[in-house]
Amino acid sequence: MPESPSILAGKPREAGIDRPAAGRRPRVSIVFVVLNGGEAARKTLQSIFSQTYAEKELLVLDGGSRDGTLELMRQNEQRIDYWASEPDEGIYDAFNKGVRLARGDWIYFMGAGDFFVDDTVLEQLLTPAPAGKLVYGDVVWGDTQKLYDGVFSKWKLCRRNICHQAILYHKDLFHKWGGFDTRYRLCADWAFNLRCFGSPDTAPEYRHVALAHFDLNGASAISSDEAFMAEKTRLIRTFLGRRYEWLYFFKNSIVRPIERGVEGFLKSQKNRLTSKRTHRAK
Repeated sequence: MPESPSILAGKPREAGIDRPAAGRRPRVSIVFVVLNGGEAARKTLQSIFSQTYAEKELLVLDGGSRDGTLELMRQNEQRIDYWASEPDEGIYDAFNKGVRLARGDWIYFMGAGDFFVDDTVLEQLLTPAPAGKLVYGDVVWGDTQKLYDGVFSKWKLCRRNICHQAILYHKDLFHKWGGFDTRYRLCADWAFNLRCFGSPDTAPEYRHVALAHFDLNGASAISSDEAFMAEKTRLIRTFLGRRYEWLYFFKNSIVRPIERGVEGFLKSQKNRLTSKRTHRAK
């Protein structure tokens, strides 16, 4: 694939995916996307370099950083298989570029500030080799040390997403369906996960492994995706079926408003009792 004329800097490499040799362990393509990552990018890189799993490659997609991120890439160029700095259309556009360049059997996505829990995470997740096309574990929720979020069913996925830092996707999924839908600025991976869970060929598999620390300062942790939320019901119906569409509708349109009303009533009663006690104490 010829280099884009928009690339500002980088280490070029031809695109394409190598087929595994007989008996070889699965190769993992780690796609690291960054924009003005600073020290957070350095932390992520060191975490990747420390992984003991040998069959891996690192692709870095920079969105046109103007801090010291490009110098960091140059300093570590011998340990990076491919990197490029060029403007992009957001996180998932950069992810899709990484997918097109990936030569691995499995693809894993990271952002600046994400880092692996320990040096053997990929070894743990890929031993034994997964039988399906998607394998996932947990993430550590910021600095809380809490794990998010165990086994996912189709219904659970309707209500919350699996963090991309917890998932390895087999390359065949992207060959089959293309990349992430960039119309969804922050939740394109959620839409992709709904498609994966709705396909019997994917056979998602959970393994009790904490993969990475999830950076609570990331875009998806502090913002909402209005385009995704507007189409979420349709996506659930399309990929999971009408049963889950109606469950989701019933939960959000009937049960949740009742729960909010009850919560509000109990809170008002608690405040009223507290006010009375304070008044009596005076």
